Amino acid sequence: MLKKLFKFAVTGGLGTITNLVLFFIFADKIGLHHTVVSIGCFLIAGTQNYIINHIWTFKAETVSQPLSVKLWAKFLFASLFGLIINLTVLNILIRLYAWPYKVIPQGAGILVAMFFNFAVSSFFVFKKK
Repeated sequence: MLKKLFKFAVTGGLGTITNLVLFFIFADKIGLHHTVVSIGCFLIAGTQNYIINHIWTFKAETVSQPLSVKLWAKFLFASLFGLIINLTVLNILIRLYAWPYKVIPQGAGILVAMFFNFAVSSFFVFKKK
C-alpha cells in the first residue's frame, strides 16, 4: 500500500504541476476567473492523472482493462468531491487574504484534496475485479 501511495503521490505531483502552471497562466497572468480556471485545470490534470494511474500506479488492478472513456469518467466523477474541497479552500483563502498570486491558495486546495482522492481511487476506481 505504501508503494502505491508513493506512486499516487508522484502522479498527483505531476498533475499538480500541470494544474498550477495552467492556473498561473490563465488566472494570474491572463486574468480569467479563478473558479472557472480551476475547473478547467481539474479536467486537464485529472485526465493526465487517470492515464498515469491506469498504466503505472494501479497497473496490477488494470492489467486486463484498457484505457477507456468509461473508467476515465468514473475517475473524474470520483475526484469531484476532491474538486469541491479544492474550490472551497481556494475561495475561502482568496476571501481571507489578498494573495499576490491566486496560484498559492489553489495549491493549498489541491494539497487538502489529495488524501481524499487517493482513498476514492484506491477503493472505487482502480479496485481489483
